[in-house]
Amino acid sequence: MNQDSYSGKADASQSIGQLAIEQFHNIQLHNEGRAAGAPLPDEPWFGAPIPASGYDPSIPDCGMTAARVFDAPIPGLERVGSLTVPSATELPDSSNASVGFECLDRGLFAPERTYDKLAAAGVKWARVQTMWSRCEKQKGVLDFTVLDSVVENLLSRGIRPWFSVTFGNTLYMDGCLTGAAVGCVPLYYGEECAAAWERYVRALARRYGGRVTHWEIWNEPDMRNFWRPREPDGEEYARLVRLTGAFIREEAPGAKIGGCTAGAKLSDWGRKFFEAGGAKEIDFWCFHPYGTKPEVLRNPYVAPDGTEIRDFVLAARAEREFVDAHGGRHVEFWNGESGMPSWFPAKHWLFDDGVCREGWQSQANQAKWLLRRFATDRMAGFARSSFFQAADISRHYAMAMKVQTHPAEHGLLNGWTYEPKMSCHAMGHWNALLATAKFDPGIAVSFSPVEDAGTRTVAAAFRAANGSPLFLYWAAFDIGGNYTGSCYEARRDAALTVPAALAPENPVLVDLLCGGVYAIGNVRREGGTAVFEGLPLVDYPLAIAERPAVKFHGAISH
Repeated sequence: MNQDSYSGKADASQSIGQLAIEQFHNIQLHNEGRAAGAPLPDEPWFGAPIPASGYDPSIPDCGMTAARVFDAPIPGLERVGSLTVPSATELPDSSNASVGFECLDRGLFAPERTYDKLAAAGVKWARVQTMWSRCEKQKGVLDFTVLDSVVENLLSRGIRPWFSVTFGNTLYMDGCLTGAAVGCVPLYYGEECAAAWERYVRALARRYGGRVTHWEIWNEPDMRNFWRPREPDGEEYARLVRLTGAFIREEAPGAKIGGCTAGAKLSDWGRKFFEAGGAKEIDFWCFHPYGTKPEVLRNPYVAPDGTEIRDFVLAARAEREFVDAHGGRHVEFWNGESGMPSWFPAKHWLFDDGVCREGWQSQANQAKWLLRRFATDRMAGFARSSFFQAADISRHYAMAMKVQTHPAEHGLLNGWTYEPKMSCHAMGHWNALLATAKFDPGIAVSFSPVEDAGTRTVAAAFRAANGSPLFLYWAAFDIGGNYTGSCYEARRDAALTVPAALAPENPVLVDLLCGGVYAIGNVRREGGTAVFEGLPLVDYPLAIAERPAVKFHGAISH
């Protein structure tokens, strides 16, 4: 998780030792105050439970404004049913959707309550941090019981775990904020620690090499909260990847090794990694593209020639050129972690200082953001997209330098009730239609209006696994704006123009947020084009596809 993902930049003036004392003192007080006989946290460094979700269902969800365009009949559209969401077992390994299974080293959610619900949403991949602190609690004694349970439960439901091999162990490290040694890098704690890391990683690879194919080294190594006790350094990260990747490959030949950054773009830190020969050590590279508007970078990518690029897709192409030029043509780009909360604490880092108020919330906006993020990632050539995270964090959240007592609620599932949020349903709708779809830039599409209320619209062509064309479009409004109560009113006069030879003969429009499937009547064919007219335009992707290519059920008419 991005170091600033909850409450602003880490305060360098705070004493790490003082934070550690306060955290453990709070946990001790919490445990002493529990009712007699009540279970204790199963690790002493787990943070105190948060009493309840901050989300208030009695507050109207302003993000639903645009989606309600479908609540009334739309001329030229007839509802014919709802998407049928596939389970994880029904989807191939080539599926592009992943979910975050991070933070189990700190016990921040209950994995056993998530498996069936995530599998039912068609989630095919899960990013699992390997929690050395929970696998070695006595020097030289490795116990993989907890990690075994996670891996086996995911695999048994058709979900493929991919590992984030990360974080330290206080048996070999001093001065860590918590017993999970979050962000503490084994390169810097002496020979005994380095040897223990090697022993642990080799044991991981031997144990899981036949079941886990992709192994990402560390988490957000360019952030101070995850690269302690020294300052982040791209060349040093390349050294960690080189050493750790070699251990894995020697024990699990054929393993795919990955690197990552906390950013949505290549920074100077990332360029140093590749300039240091990092590309030859990895098979995939994970970006972490957070932000309130998936289609643009929060800060521009600066190309080697000084050109600044804010468009996410164009920046990815430029970054692709840089990585290719530094020996990385074989390296896949992934979105390894990204997300948008459904509830915020005050002063959240996504917003300018002082803007975000306590209690900003919108399940609809979280779900819309997921759909736009995944669609934009495909357009950028990313092979996979992972959403942070499976369930809301329901305990105090500790990183290497600070503790957050009520984090933003990022989960697909409510972290207290484990009920699916709108984002979980949206994930299912994505997987029903686009789990294996690929962006096809060779198909010419145009869209009207080109902008709405000063915001550009996006239209793109995709192909399903069988080659059938799919067309997505949306208005790229800033999701963050909706948290202030400025709601987008949908319009119904949009038009999508596609090549006539690729236009569906029996088209349907799919609402990826709510799952409705609608027959389209307003199609004008002339010359070499087909124009779908009178379409609704909302701030999340709608799709037009050939009716036989869309699995749906429960025919409904207005």
